[in-house]
Formats: sequence, structure tokens, C-alpha cells
Amino acid sequence: MKNWLVLEQISKTYYKEKLFKSKEKIDGGLKPLSFCVSEEIVGILGESGSGKTTLAKLIAGIEKPDKGSGKVVLKLGELPKEKNPVSMIFQDYVSAINPEFTVEKALLESISGKNKKVESKEKIIAILNKVGLSEELLDKKPRKLSGGQIQRICIARSILTEAKVLIFDEAFSSLDLVNVDRLLELLNNLKKEFNLYYIVVTHNLEVATYFCDKLIFLKEGHLEEVIETSRLMHTKSSYVQALIDAQI
Repeated sequence: MKNWLVLEQISKTYYKEKLFKSKEKIDGGLKPLSFCVSEEIVGILGESGSGKTTLAKLIAGIEKPDKGSGKVVLKLGELPKEKNPVSMIFQDYVSAINPEFTVEKALLESISGKNKKVESKEKIIAILNKVGLSEELLDKKPRKLSGGQIQRICIARSILTEAKVLIFDEAFSSLDLVNVDRLLELLNNLKKEFNLYYIVVTHNLEVATYFCDKLIFLKEGHLEEVIETSRLMHTKSSYVQALIDAQI
């Protein structure tokens, strides 16, 4: 299977300003790391401050790696060059939508080209139905919606941008088991229909092992291990083993 994600010596350092123009490194950065991925669903795991979200932002192009440290290469032959292949759905998805926008306006922004308004609305209604929402929500603003509805609207918006890689930052952290199962079922259905690739940033190893084909473990900004999910019980990393033991 062909690699669709290739990272080459990518790194990122964060600083906070101190007195007299000095700087101090803070957690959340990444030491130089390299890996490639051919599997379609990838999990990024690690403790708080390990660099999970930083790595996701670099892959999404939301942040740039440090100068001279490497590059992110996404190889998706079926995607036009002018399209951004990656869309990231943040943990705080409620603040990802302008509170003054209706659902229709928030989704309309994601449609590229100069489609007629009627055609665009039909497209929006269709994608709402795909994510399990009713067109009755079109004139609603975020404050009238539940967190789960807003999360699904963010997913719909990402699909409307024609992104092929969706990154989920702690998408399951606020959900109970029933809603975790519902979201996993939805994501599997969308993946098949739209030929999507997923990157799942999570601290939930149980969800990751169930849903993901490959797991990437970070520890204090270092790449600890890249392993196929089916081989997780054969890990050679004491850190990864400790995470497994903590979930049992």
C-alpha cells in the first residue's frame, strides 16, 4: 500500500517570553521525528504535553515546523493540487463556529467555487443528512445546538471543503460510551462513502486500538514508537506498555 503521509525530520519548539527579552522552552513541542503512513486510520497517542496536538497541527498546515527542520509531505494523487488535503476538527469544536452564523452560513463558507445558491443549499442539506442531522437546523445558531450537533456540523464542514484527511483532536473525550459508538459508526460510514483518511489524536487507548490501523506514540516531544495496532501487545517500549497496563 502506498504511503500517503510522509514526515521527514519535522520539529517544533515553543517558547514563553521572560524578563530582559529572554525565552524559556515550554512543553508541547516536538523533537525531530520521521515516519511514514500507508494505513488509512492513524492514532496519535501520548500523555498531556507530549506533542500530540502539535504534530496534528503541523500535518494540517495550521502551524509550520521550525526552519530547516524538515517538511510534511502528503501524497494524495486523487486530490487537485489547489485543494488543501487536510482539515482539522479541534477538541473545542463549539468555538470553531462563529456564534453569529447560522448552520447554513457556516457550511456555505466551506463550499468552493461559484455554485448557485440553490445548488449550494442542496449540497449542504445532503451533507447534513449524511452526518445524521436534519435540515431544520439550517437557520439555527450554535447556542441553540448541542455539543454533539456542533461536532457533526464541523465534520460536515470538513467534508464540504473536499479535504481527504480529517484530523480529530480528542473527538471522543466528552462523549459517553453510547455516543462514542455512534460517532465511530458515523466515521466509518463517511470514510467509505467519501474515501477519507483519518488521524485521531486521543488519550483513549481503548478507542484507538478499536478504530485505528496504526498507532503513533509520543513522549515528551519524542517519537516513542510507531506500531501497527494488531502488533500492539508486542510493543518493545516500556512507556507504551505502561499506557496499555493503565487501560487494563
